[in-house]
Amino acid sequence: MTLFQLHRDLRCSPEQAWTMLTDPEHMNRWSTARIELREPGVGDRPDGVGALRTVTLPGGRARLREVVERSDFARSFDYRVYDGGPALLDHSGRQEIAPTSAGCTLTWTVQMQLVSRAATSVLAKRVRGQVADSLDLLAGLEPPAPATAPVVERRRPVDTTDSRRAAMQVLAFQRATADRLAAADDPKQWFARVYSYVTDEMIGVCDRGDVDNPDWVLALIPVFDEYYMRNLVAFEAGEACEPMWQRAWSTCERRDERKPHLPVVKGLVSGVAAHIDADLPRAISGLHLAAFADRDLREFRPDYLRLAPVFSAASDRLLDDLPRSHKPWWTGIAARIHPQIRDALIARQGYDVRRHRFTAFRTAIDLTS
Repeated sequence: MTLFQLHRDLRCSPEQAWTMLTDPEHMNRWSTARIELREPGVGDRPDGVGALRTVTLPGGRARLREVVERSDFARSFDYRVYDGGPALLDHSGRQEIAPTSAGCTLTWTVQMQLVSRAATSVLAKRVRGQVADSLDLLAGLEPPAPATAPVVERRRPVDTTDSRRAAMQVLAFQRATADRLAAADDPKQWFARVYSYVTDEMIGVCDRGDVDNPDWVLALIPVFDEYYMRNLVAFEAGEACEPMWQRAWSTCERRDERKPHLPVVKGLVSGVAAHIDADLPRAISGLHLAAFADRDLREFRPDYLRLAPVFSAASDRLLDDLPRSHKPWWTGIAARIHPQIRDALIARQGYDVRRHRFTAFRTAIDLTS
């Protein structure tokens, strides 16, 4: 990880600086990179939490997709790149504004990491130079009219004792279900196992403090589980279940004595597709309307995007569990490259988890509108 920090004195108020730093219309007056607002955030504002931006770097060949993670009007602004290509592991920034007698001071902190330490050093040096040039342009601009403060209050921390207890109960039942299927040599065990790993990883993300709204993340777990278990129970009873789950469970039950890994992989992909495409939008929108209707759903988008590595971690744990005969041929090669690069290569050949998850949240927003 490489971190650098730049400072500039600006001859304008903190509110005017805020406008120039967070509104793409004004950012493009000074930024050497082209900024495009893809979706506004909370309050339909470009500076609202959950806003999405596309940054086209000088030269036009590289594009970064950013999400606004935190926004404290005229004080601090945090953003993170959630899609910068498979080689970019982390890229985030924080802009802090402090009033002075002559205007205000801007402190811009950037951290980044690529799969290679050498590449990280080279890119950081280049980005630092581009940011410095941009700030020189910013300091010389005539400031615009100051932005108005948002009317939405920031969320206060919520106790997660009960929601974590409920999530742990779900996890225990999911583990028991996977154990039951394994004891019966039922091939559905593999998807049941990876599903429990996803739940376990989500709880771990909250325990580590990697999300700003752990109560929301934990509350999603029982809702996801209800759709999952309802369809599994119906399928095992020979009753009708939802189309995507019917396809997933029937695919999971297939066997191939010559290539035993094929039905495992196809079953996992079908199950993940059912979870993401069928369950995620309605689970997120349903929970929001039932328990978080006083908030803007876009406020939770940064946490949702932070959960992306959960699926990779769960898949890796399942690969460790699979008997050698059931492991795909490429697992040996995949172990030698970074998981993010591996996932990008797999996505090109099959189901793109990142893209489908992104679409699922967009659909959930539409369902709550």
